[in-house]
Amino acid sequence: MTAPLPKTPGDAREDHAQAVADAVAAIYGQIELVLIATLAALARKVAAGHMTRANAARKLRQATYATFAASVRKIGRALGDAMAATDQAARQAIGETVPSEPTAVRDMLAYTRQLAQSLDQAAGTAAAALQDALTTVTDAAAKAAEATPAAPLRGVPGAAEGPRNIFSPYRDAVERAIADTRGGMPQSSLSLSRIQAAQKALDDLADRGVTGFTDRAGRNWDLTAYVEMATRTAVSNAWDDMQAKAMIRSGLDLIRTYTTSTEGSCPLCIPWLGMTLSLTGATAGYPTLGEATSAGFRHPNCRCSWIPVGTGPAPGAVGPVSPEQAAAAYKASQKQRALERNVRKAGRAAHAAVTPQARSKARRNLAAARAASAQHRQEAGVVMTKVGAARREHPFRAH
Repeated sequence: MTAPLPKTPGDAREDHAQAVADAVAAIYGQIELVLIATLAALARKVAAGHMTRANAARKLRQATYATFAASVRKIGRALGDAMAATDQAARQAIGETVPSEPTAVRDMLAYTRQLAQSLDQAAGTAAAALQDALTTVTDAAAKAAEATPAAPLRGVPGAAEGPRNIFSPYRDAVERAIADTRGGMPQSSLSLSRIQAAQKALDDLADRGVTGFTDRAGRNWDLTAYVEMATRTAVSNAWDDMQAKAMIRSGLDLIRTYTTSTEGSCPLCIPWLGMTLSLTGATAGYPTLGEATSAGFRHPNCRCSWIPVGTGPAPGAVGPVSPEQAAAAYKASQKQRALERNVRKAGRAAHAAVTPQARSKARRNLAAARAASAQHRQEAGVVMTKVGAARREHPFRAH
């Protein structure tokens, strides 16, 4: 087992950002699973000839709106509490207990609104992606119908029970959606071929997730992964900005960079670790923070950080972390991220299953993915709280 990197005061800051990101992403993870299960139920009804495509699209729009709306207050409360804690901690880092003017409060609200707007845009993107996915699934079922002759009716065996211990208020919605995908009603071989074709298209959806964001490179981020990245980055950047403004009010300019013990540093950040930088460029002889960030330091999802020089916490801010240690920890953390994505993918597949065979396969894959993730955490010494692991891998059990 690899020993974790030594703790530094900056861990509290980045752990705070990660905890907020995990909490918000778990909410969106719940939403994603509910909507995938709902889509699967509607697609199965269309494939079986019990619902029109237009009616299914309307019901999916209604379900999408209702599911997101049910989470608005919870998300807003999480973001507000996060930014308030960020503002207080950023000022305490340099000993400023009361801001010299009320701009800090306005800044905090501005950061909260900006992040909320990003999450709202992700929800809109996801809603459109779900409609596209429903079209794709029902198109696949329709094509299968064209290629399959009708046959006499026959029964379809019932499936095993759906998931348990699902987090309220989504429990009933998911169980209803899963129940709607179970067998039990008579189906013709024509309907079965449609359902099997729909299942293949649903498997593709589960594999890639519901798109929440498309970046400049054209890469699609699934909803939960984007929300986690956006929240974690926004909270961490808000800390930077709030702390920088408090430093300027206090007449401080020099800062020291460091990494934390949880995820190490990526190749972009390693050249800047342990350096003293000028916050504003007012101190000659030092590179500026702007130069560092332009070179990649403090990129999205970054856990590296900086702390003011000349204040109480500064002398112990940078732990004895070599670039080699930081690089090794980063490699282990990135593998852990990949394993967590596998867990989420398997969870989506379980909720997208509309045939008994698909459900059995999804349950096995989900158990195997969770076991692989837990084994890597133990062997590589990846530091995660139990709550963090639950939020990333068991969103319905995360609260």
